Amino acid sequence: MRKPKVTNPSDPVLWCKEAATRMEAGDSKGAIYCYQESLKLRPEVSDVWFNVGLLYEKSGDREAALGCYLTASKMFPSDFRFPAERARMLAEMKHFSEAAEVISEAVTINPHSPLLLSNKAAYLIFSQNPAEALKAADEALSIDPAYTAAFLHKAHALLLLGNGEEARTVLDEADESDPRVLKMKANISLRLSDFAAGLSAAQKLVEMTPEDDEAWSLLGSASAYSGDTEGAVKAFMQAMKLNPKEKSYKANLVAVKGMK
Repeated sequence: MRKPKVTNPSDPVLWCKEAATRMEAGDSKGAIYCYQESLKLRPEVSDVWFNVGLLYEKSGDREAALGCYLTASKMFPSDFRFPAERARMLAEMKHFSEAAEVISEAVTINPHSPLLLSNKAAYLIFSQNPAEALKAADEALSIDPAYTAAFLHKAHALLLLGNGEEARTVLDEADESDPRVLKMKANISLRLSDFAAGLSAAQKLVEMTPEDDEAWSLLGSASAYSGDTEGAVKAFMQAMKLNPKEKSYKANLVAVKGMK
């Protein structure tokens, strides 16, 4: 592949413009090269570093993206975006404990972001630290009392701490128009053996998201626990239709049919 060129190689702005053109054309490698040439001339532009990290990730080079964000974090210690992106990537790689540590750096820089605090709660949950996750979720809600993700993480943390009823009560304050809220309500209600509430939430969920196989699976479970084996069979069959690769749906269907 021929390296990109600009009319004046000493102009960092021209390299950035060429990078943007390459990005629009889907040429991530060419765009990275152009941004790198720009950074050689003017390394103090944080947005260029951010774009390079995103492009590395888009091209599949996670290590280069993480390295880029780490370098940029040291160069721009007041820019929360770099530790936030590193944390997100680490979490996607299932390095949750490290992600929780790194997102804390972003929160220190920007302590009034419900998004960052909510993400911190999520990473802590998957790090098996629900007590600290609960604190982070509460902090997020103190900033934005309507932040749905924070409600979900708070409920999840409470559930892990053995406070199922309190977890469900927390979700009563969340926006039920968000299907994630209904899905968690249904799950928690079934865990608490409140099958009527679980069935009601699952029914609302499939009405709201009829293409969600997990919603139909929840309805199948709720129906089975409520004694409606026919409804359970129909629900699990629909879940299988939407996602035939999920083996648990077939197993549940066979188990429900055996109940007849």
